Amino acid sequence: MGIFRVKKDTNYSVIHNTPLRDENLSWRAKGLLAYMLSLPDDGTFHATELSQHAKDSEKTTTSTLKELKKAGYLKRYPIQNSETGKISHWETIVYELPTIDTKNHRVDKPPSGETTEWKSHPMDEPHDGETTEWTNHPMEKCRLLNTNSLLSTNNIQNTNYYHDDNKESKSHVLVDEEFKVSYNFLKGEGIPLSEIAITELGEFCDSFGSELIKHAAHKAIDENKPKWNYIKAILKSWEKQKVKTLDDVAALDRRFEMSKNKRLNGSGPGRSNRKEIVPDWLREDVEPTKKEIEKQNSQSIDEERERLQEMLNKYKS
Repeated sequence: MGIFRVKKDTNYSVIHNTPLRDENLSWRAKGLLAYMLSLPDDGTFHATELSQHAKDSEKTTTSTLKELKKAGYLKRYPIQNSETGKISHWETIVYELPTIDTKNHRVDKPPSGETTEWKSHPMDEPHDGETTEWTNHPMEKCRLLNTNSLLSTNNIQNTNYYHDDNKESKSHVLVDEEFKVSYNFLKGEGIPLSEIAITELGEFCDSFGSELIKHAAHKAIDENKPKWNYIKAILKSWEKQKVKTLDDVAALDRRFEMSKNKRLNGSGPGRSNRKEIVPDWLREDVEPTKKEIEKQNSQSIDEERERLQEMLNKYKS
């Protein structure tokens, strides 16, 4: 089997072979990572927007992003507003080489809010005593060779830029609107969020999106428990039930109501018949005691004897 290649003079990307050869990644994950690496260096990413550029659904794209995150090719960081000091949004950072490996290498956070030109963390010292780091530099002319030999891409920028005359492509700058909407909504409802809660909110935004986050918050408010821990418990319950849309929530609520009605009506399995408890004093009034029965029997016998005796006396006279 042969490969027909084309001259790489326009519309091409240079990608390190490491992720493409990574046997721990699925083909779907390799393809999505390659697509993200072909985008400009200042882009941030969200499953909703990424799913619009392929046949995969948003649910499948979210699952693939989680796979890349677990493998160390993708990380999410909260970005603070320089004026207020509060978290304004979350950014997704894509790594061309994994930031973790079997030796659990340390990962440092990138500079807050800057993704255009930044140097990644220094890797732990390998066996040869040299450290590995990479950074973006201005493009230099080079000759592309067979990619079977690992090319150094330190001096090559991504050239796969797309321009739209009417508007800027969404792939260039993708702001995490889901987190912004959810965070502002909870803040507007007076629900306080700690730093840990903000991190958890970012994770749930990846799984559910802002609509389900807001719906869970409404449930907590309706039940007079407007706290993040209660909202988190609702979201975790939905996570176990594999809830993905508001329709899934409605179906789950209907099943819960049906189960509740069955328990109240006594039609559920294993339901025992109810037995009324009668107090002893009531039983005493209704049912005669054994002594009373014996006394009544004794009186009946004596009366019968007297009646027979009277009849005999009449015949004798």
